[in-house]
Amino acid sequence: SNNRGFGLIELTVIIIIVGILTAVAMQSMTTMVQDARQIKTEREMEMLADAIVGNSELTSNGTRSDFGYVGDIGAFPPNLQALYQNPGSYTTWNGPYIETGFSQDTDGFKKDEWGTDYTYAGGITITSTGSGSTITRKIADATSDYLLNTFNGTIKDINDSLPGTTYDDSVDIKITVPNGSGSTVTKTYHPDSTGAFALDSLPSGQHAVNIIYTPDVDTLHRYLTILPRHKSNRNFKFASAHFGGGGCSGTVVFRPNGAGTLAGLATDGCASNWQCVDEATADDDATRIVRATNSYATDTYTFDDPTDTSCTITSVTVYCRARKAHTQGDVKPTLYMGSTEYNGTAQALTSSYADYSQQWTTNPNTSAAWTWTEIIALEAGIALKGQNSSFPAYCTQVWVEVSYGP
Repeated sequence: SNNRGFGLIELTVIIIIVGILTAVAMQSMTTMVQDARQIKTEREMEMLADAIVGNSELTSNGTRSDFGYVGDIGAFPPNLQALYQNPGSYTTWNGPYIETGFSQDTDGFKKDEWGTDYTYAGGITITSTGSGSTITRKIADATSDYLLNTFNGTIKDINDSLPGTTYDDSVDIKITVPNGSGSTVTKTYHPDSTGAFALDSLPSGQHAVNIIYTPDVDTLHRYLTILPRHKSNRNFKFASAHFGGGGCSGTVVFRPNGAGTLAGLATDGCASNWQCVDEATADDDATRIVRATNSYATDTYTFDDPTDTSCTITSVTVYCRARKAHTQGDVKPTLYMGSTEYNGTAQALTSSYADYSQQWTTNPNTSAAWTWTEIIALEAGIALKGQNSSFPAYCTQVWVEVSYGP
């Protein structure tokens, strides 16, 4: 017969060749599977990073709109589970922050493609070790990039007039930001005499800001988009002439800048009596003046001089913020003019801090209309009484508002 088969040697060679090809194919396939797992893991880590700090490519009207967990909470999450489940009844939590495909699996998003848990404990990196080597996704260079940003601005009135020293503390800039523990905090700032102000320690995100000219409660409502490593400048303008340039109509606020003639009250938390009550934003019990006796004693203070004296004064109002410690306490807003003390009506204090005031439309020392010369020489303060040494009365803030008109 002429038909021939494979000999043993030939068959052996073929088997060896097939084995080699199979081994090469298996190794190549293993490498491809590992590469595919790594690529998918890196993609998952990218999505987790976006869930934490937001996706910079998502915008609305040309402005970044996505800031993830950090934008809502004001802190990095303590773990990856916080991206899926509210970590503590946080009112500002607006998750889940992971994409729909992940959120259907309540546990899988925390594991890499080899089934190993990602390493993340609130920092700036996510790590995968399932491949036998370390794969790291860096979220930021530092947490401060997303938590401690600055916004600079300038406020003017409709005539581009600046506040000056007369009006700088009549403008409140209030911004509400997440406080890092599931709620919000409102920070209050004031511009300097040139209208410039700086808002600091801001987390990235979109935050509401109100700029208020306090005498008229004229308010600008805005939203600020704070980006990581953000340092920008923006101008704001009131629609009215509050700072001078628009006629004689308005109110100017004066705060204590020195001790006056009368100094009958004790201090708590400050070196001088006027320093206990001079802050633009009340610090309540941090610094205060005290009366621990059931009889009145009086403090008066000097104030900054006005920069514009061309308008007619319509009234002078003395304000104070005070409280009692127990069942008894009274306050009288006070003027000191011409070596004479003029007390307002006695007002009973509440156990919590509240504002009390007395208005004078004419100078009680002359019974005539106020003059700016008298405002320059003005001393004002309070007469205060408590209950006893165990239950004093306290005052934490005093200021004077001068209203003027045509």
